[in-house]
Amino acid sequence: MATDRDDAARALNAIRELHATHDALLEAVAGRYGLNRNDLRCLEILHREGAMPAQRLAALSNLSPAAITKIADRLVAAGYAVRRQSATDRRSQVIGVSDGHAELRATTWERVHADAVAVLEDVPAARLRDLLLLLGRLADVNREHARRLSSDPPEE
Repeated sequence: MATDRDDAARALNAIRELHATHDALLEAVAGRYGLNRNDLRCLEILHREGAMPAQRLAALSNLSPAAITKIADRLVAAGYAVRRQSATDRRSQVIGVSDGHAELRATTWERVHADAVAVLEDVPAARLRDLLLLLGRLADVNREHARRLSSDPPEE
């Protein structure tokens, strides 16, 4: 008879498999876009969060300002992002996704999104709410350990 601990271990392994398959999907998308993974990660942040100053993108991506400058240059040169004057501070610029990116994004992610939604639509609403709570708690665990590992020296 399986124990709760065995079920938790199997669930964690399933989450790891989901993460690995999502990582492979992102690698395929980065290849399709002709970008590296950090470029794609920043482009996804811009898509999700909207246009922002480079400093905010650096903070959200956990990359240095110098790296963000290079990434922004590549994204703009590839036609996936644009730099424009900030609506709130005319002395500064923001980086945002371009219309060209929106078109490529639709052709890249439309089927992925539709297939994932189809899977989730088969799950009863109450179970989806439980899943959302669980995923939020697991994301909190990841954030906490990322902070800890980033700030604590390695153990000897």
